[in-house]
Amino acid sequence: MYRWKLIYLQAIVITSIISLCGLAGIAISVLATGIQSGFTFHLLTDKPGYLILFAGLLAWIPTTIALLHGLKIIRVLKNNALAHTVLVPSFQIIQRCFNVISIITIGLFPVLFVIADQDDAPGIVPLAFVLILIPVTLSAVSSVLQTLLKKYQTTFQKEQD
Repeated sequence: MYRWKLIYLQAIVITSIISLCGLAGIAISVLATGIQSGFTFHLLTDKPGYLILFAGLLAWIPTTIALLHGLKIIRVLKNNALAHTVLVPSFQIIQRCFNVISIITIGLFPVLFVIADQDDAPGIVPLAFVLILIPVTLSAVSSVLQTLLKKYQTTFQKEQD
């Protein structure tokens, strides 16, 4: 039963990576079309959607890295091995990726605030806060999992001795 749960989780992560690559391809084609029609700084301020797309592409890179390390962790757990040398660095990289995503979304907050002001849509501001808090929360969860893994590893080594 446990093995099937890990296979299911692995399938979900692989599907997420594939769909993120597809979305990145669409975003790149939209930005390429904007560049062909004369991409200037005025276009970024006039149409902030391009800036949001660019920030999304910037966030795509660490998200993909975090998902690939998540696949590495799942593979190690599927083999019933607690390789401390593999899992802890992967958790650290995932934590750093979520911190980078948080920084990107914090940089995107003023753009979303301008959009909310122009369109008279105050609901975008709480959405921006949620977009900032999601990666911060996931980074904290990754840190807790890393700490639990270190404690489990030390107790496991003490039992072996």
